[in-house]
Amino acid sequence: MEGAVRHDPPAPPGAPPPEVVHRIHDRFLHEVVEQLGLCPFARRSREQARVHRPLCYSPRPTPAEVAARLHAVVSEHPDAEIVLITFITAAASPAPGPRPGLHPQWQRARDFDDFVKDVRPAYEPLRGPVFFMVGFHPASGEPDPGDAPPRLTADSLVPLLRRTPDPVIQCVRAQVLERVRWQAQQAAHAKMMAEAEKLDPRLRRILEHSVQPDSSLSADIARKNFETVAHGEGRQRLEALLADITRERDQAYAPSWAASISTNGR
Repeated sequence: MEGAVRHDPPAPPGAPPPEVVHRIHDRFLHEVVEQLGLCPFARRSREQARVHRPLCYSPRPTPAEVAARLHAVVSEHPDAEIVLITFITAAASPAPGPRPGLHPQWQRARDFDDFVKDVRPAYEPLRGPVFFMVGFHPASGEPDPGDAPPRLTADSLVPLLRRTPDPVIQCVRAQVLERVRWQAQQAAHAKMMAEAEKLDPRLRRILEHSVQPDSSLSADIARKNFETVAHGEGRQRLEALLADITRERDQAYAPSWAASISTNGR
């Protein structure tokens, strides 16, 4: 099974090589996003080779640099629908806490979210196709020390679903979201017609000419994911997958980190 289209700069000393990074992140794409049905268009875009993953090894990337990288990818690949800008760090030593190798610029998910907010205005002047950008992070959904976990709702579950092995800016082409939103509207209208037919055929004829119900795509996706993975076996499978991908990531990156520590310690 193929993963995202690769865009690989050379890995600096102490950083995991691109093939290792892609293997780990393809697991998240296939096993979490697609197999758990978290995104209604991810599989289609990937199978059509319209999902791209440029790697960024810069220790302190700027919003302008990231915006330029996105623009370069979509200029070279005009049919790109999803761009997953993935940030990899060369860890001289494990970070404190349960997650080694967190990017030094973004120890917290909220720090990375702030960075994403700065990338958006940096990209707009480049006049590229419109993309919606969202930050994913290894600590996404984790409360700060001393804070109680939020009450579980469809909205509060979303950050957990964005817990990628490394920080990622998910850039989704606006046209893709509009297409999926239209399809959701059509499905909602068809469902309404079928229910009306059961109640009274005359009601269906009246509703056939009504305004079609709007669909808030993000709310629909959040609601469906809440039903699927918020509780019971679905939640157990989600958390087991995330934990296993994290373990594989740490084990796969460890040799590169060890080499960096050995080199720096001479």
